[in-house]
Parts: sequence; structure tokens; C-alpha cells
Amino acid sequence: MHSVTRSTVVTLAVCILGAVLVLGESEATVTFIRGDVSSTVVLEDVAQIAGTVTYQGPTMTPGEENWKTTHSYSGASLRAIVEAAGGLAEGETLGIVALDGWYKILPREVVYGETAAGRPILATSVDDSTYDEWDDAPTLVFLPDDERFSNDDMLAAFGPDLSHYFGESPSTTGLMVKGVAYLVVDYDGEWIPFPEEEDEAPAADASAPEGVILTLVKGDETMEYTVADLEELDVITAEGTFTNSAGVDYTATYAGVPMMTLVGNVPSDSTVRVTASDGYSMNYAVEMLSDESEGTWILAFEENGAYMPFDPGPLRVVQVGESNPHFTSSLSARMVEGIEVLGTYEEYSLLVTGAVERLFSRGELEAGVGCPCHTATVTVTSKGETHTYTGLPLWRLIAYADDDVFPLPEDGIHYNEEDFNDALAATAYAIEIVASDGYVQTVTSDLIARDDRFIVAFKSDGVFLDPSSDGYMRFVYDDTVELPEDLRLRSVKFLSEITLDI
Repeated sequence: MHSVTRSTVVTLAVCILGAVLVLGESEATVTFIRGDVSSTVVLEDVAQIAGTVTYQGPTMTPGEENWKTTHSYSGASLRAIVEAAGGLAEGETLGIVALDGWYKILPREVVYGETAAGRPILATSVDDSTYDEWDDAPTLVFLPDDERFSNDDMLAAFGPDLSHYFGESPSTTGLMVKGVAYLVVDYDGEWIPFPEEEDEAPAADASAPEGVILTLVKGDETMEYTVADLEELDVITAEGTFTNSAGVDYTATYAGVPMMTLVGNVPSDSTVRVTASDGYSMNYAVEMLSDESEGTWILAFEENGAYMPFDPGPLRVVQVGESNPHFTSSLSARMVEGIEVLGTYEEYSLLVTGAVERLFSRGELEAGVGCPCHTATVTVTSKGETHTYTGLPLWRLIAYADDDVFPLPEDGIHYNEEDFNDALAATAYAIEIVASDGYVQTVTSDLIARDDRFIVAFKSDGVFLDPSSDGYMRFVYDDTVELPEDLRLRSVKFLSEITLDI
């Protein structure tokens, strides 16, 4: 539900009722507001400007410049609009407010095109798309003379307080206010009462989107997901609340896959780039995505029990949890279609050798751990500390190599109960669990047969293992296991290979 603070200026509300921009009509209009007086501006009646520009996004990785795709825009001169409405006095600012409440404050010098930001326009066309074809029109766009709107240009023009930031990194892309409806002199961020506003969640599609909706790139691997694929992973359903730039809270129940489940085990100083269907991208620090102290960052495909429509879906990054975490809408990437892991991404693998040889890639292993149908969780107490470990049951991995009956490699991690050779396991053949430094721990097949309490762990207490202290994989077993008196079984860190003596 929306929590809306209504304006106390009754005359302003009345003026707005007849002047709201309706997207999709052939004539583009915005409402210019000064105090309690408003007027409708037809953008086609104002001086038009055209130009080409590329925006600079946040730079999360040293040496990265993160320039976005270059586009050509045309639209109404913001300065011409303001001057036709009486202009701005020294010290006055102009709020550019969208229908969804997102806004940015422009100093007078920026409005008048006297800064490094160049000439601001309300763009009504982009590239080959006209106003009627462009859902984001009109959009606030800046056209610097050199056709490159850098973060340094923004900081010089707006100053540190009015510039846009993603986390702590400046980003010019956040200044692109889409669907502009209002131009408000000395705007204070108060919610403008839109006539069509209703205190309910936006309508969602009843059916699931068809086909591939997400492309995930990790190292040399590229994976594609449909909604059905995502629903098979470790899905979380919980509440989250985002606050838009106008201070309005929107709470919903979201269902989706944890971002870290998709990303996998990467160093905390890595970056995850999320790309939207309109070309907009955001960079997330893994350190932020992996921090679950306030909630879990998920890639949501459902909102309030229904699949999300194309905008803001079909996929959206949100934070959810039992405590209904609050986050700003600027951290909530919408219309997500691509995820890419940037920075250090080390490949690792698990070799299982027996009657046949099976090499599991990092992508296969982490995809397997991402699905609850494949995993097991055990409790381990050591040196007075108790932790829970989540991973793949050892006996199920052995089933890939104990004879010539096994799932095809192209199926990835896939379980068939009949693949495990029970008759062979009863002979108590030796299984060597080998660490990358050569350490070997031996168990017998009859001990671990069809027992999910012996696992190759990838997570400890819900977080991927620290590669520097545990390696990417670790052999552990549950506290409830009763070992033979003559067997001293240790956990194995930095696990790299499993060998069957058959």
C-alpha cells in the first residue's frame, strides 16, 4: 500500500486535476507549477533541440569508465519552457518530477545550459522512436557540447548534494527522469496528488512471461533462464518496502531468487552488473548483495502473488525479509534481463573418478546448490562452535561414476534414484576425498550409501565458503552420524577430487 502525504495546497491539487500528462497521446504536455499556480505546456510548441549523448554510469571497478550506449535525442528546450513561464530568479531551482514520483532538482544555471551538463531538454524522441512509440517520453536528457556526459561534468554542474549516486559512486544515468509530468519551481519533494493515484499495487500479469527472460554471464559461462527455470531454484517469498525519491513508501510481497544464489561464490570486492531491457545498467557491490543483516537481495519475478508485467518486471532487484526491510528505489533495478559478474572470477571444478570420469564445472556445481531439490544441510560442531553447512550429498555425486549408468553431462546436476549402484556400494569399496594440497580422507561406500548427512559443502551458515580459508568446496558430515570405532573421519577443506576404488 502507498503511504501518501497529500499536499496542503488545495488550489494546487485542483489545478493539477486537468493538467496531468497522459502518456500515449499524440500531444506531449507537462505541467509547470510555481507556488499555487500551474499551467499546461505543449512541448511541440516550444523551441526544439536535437543532439547525441552518451552517459557515464557508476564506476565500481578501478580503471572502469562505464560509458553507456550512445543515443540521439530530440525534444523541447527546458530553458525555453521555463522562460515562457516567467523564468527562474537567481537562487531558484526547478524540480523535474515523473508520474511515478521520481524527481531531480536542477539549479538555475543547469536549466539555462550554463554548465558542463550542457543543454537540458525534455526529449520526446530517441534514435528512430517517435513520441508515440517511446514509453519513457518525455525524458529529461542533457546534451553537452562534447556529446559525453561524465560524472565529473555532473559534479561540476550540480555539486555533490544534487548529483546522483549509486551507493557512493556518482552516476549521471540517475539524472534521466523518465515520464516527466511536472516542472516545479523550488520543489521540496512533497508528493504531488495524481488524480489516477490509487492506494493499491499496480496490476500484474496473470500469466508467466514466455521464453528466456534472463541471461547470466559468469566468467566464460553464459546461462539462460526462463521463469520456470528460476522457479526451480532457491526461491524466497517475503515482504520488502522501497521508498521513492518523493518519500513515498511502497510495500509488497515479492517472490524471487537470491542474487547470491545466481552469482555464486565470488570475492566480496567483485561487482555485479545488472542490465535492463531499455539498456540502462546498474552496478552492485557483492559486499552489499551478500550482507543479509537487514534482508536478502533477490531477483523477483512475482509481486503480491502475481507475475510482474514488463515494467517494472518481469524481473526486478528488491530486498526482502522477515523484518520487511526498507530500501531506496534507486537500488531497485527494474526490467532486468541480464546479469554479469565483473572482477575476479576464478574457475574451479570437481573431478569424480571411478568406472567413468566426470568433471563438474563451477557453473554446474553452483547451479546445483541453487536448487533446493539437489541440496542437503547438515549441522557440524567443531572446537566448541556449531555451524550449518549446505551442499550436495556425497552419495549422489558418486552415482555419476560408480558404473556406466549416469545422467548425461548436458543435464548438469541431475538426480535419478536408480543411478546409484547399491549392490556395488554394499561391497564397501574405498572412496578417497582429495584436497588440492594432496591431503586424502578415506570413507567406505557402505557408510555413506544413500545418506544425505555426508555432503560436499559449498555454504556455511547460508553464505558461500571463504575460498581463502575453506576453498570453494569442503567435505563435512552431520553431528548425528555414528562412526565405526576404528574410523577417525575428518572434514576436508579445499576439496578438489573424489576417487572411487572400484
